[in-house]
Amino acid sequence: MFLAGVMVSFMSATSQAASFEKYFTKLIKFEGKGYGINQEIWGKKNFTKDEAFKIHRKYYWNKYHGNLFKSQEVAEALIDQIITAGEGRNSVNIRAFEAIIGVPQDGKLSKEDVQVANSFVQCEYVVNPYVNYRLHYYGSRKNASKYPGWLIRARAFGIIDEDDNKLADFLVLPDILVGKTPEEDLETPADDLASKVD
Repeated sequence: MFLAGVMVSFMSATSQAASFEKYFTKLIKFEGKGYGINQEIWGKKNFTKDEAFKIHRKYYWNKYHGNLFKSQEVAEALIDQIITAGEGRNSVNIRAFEAIIGVPQDGKLSKEDVQVANSFVQCEYVVNPYVNYRLHYYGSRKNASKYPGWLIRARAFGIIDEDDNKLADFLVLPDILVGKTPEEDLETPADDLASKVD
């Protein structure tokens, strides 16, 4: 794939895995009082911090293999998007991640996909393109100007150098979005969309 130059073979995990506990501290700062628990999904009640911790860990961090990522930054950038926006229509938010790491864009994050993400020597080649995708995703929403916090939150996951330069600053879109915005109706099967792009 196009980023093969920054990839190495996946090696046995000798470094520490990403940690949900570290991410949860950041998550609750963004989410505030409600801890990011959508009451429409989880029930009309006030959730405790402990309940929020368990929900986010089980249904987001664990479901999307957070502990298998070697890079805390990669795990956080991806899983935070899924917490804030879900997988998206046709799993577009997962497909965007798959496009960046150069694996088939099936919208199902596999353990093998995580291994490929782990093979990047510099995590900013995964994180910053995904942050740019998030900025594109939120910036293209019809009500984006009403919710500037979306963009602020997405930018908070970017990796910058000591001179405040964003490293690996490029955008990769999943095939399903080529020529479209995330806001457009993506209910057409992926094969049909691909034939329209060609």
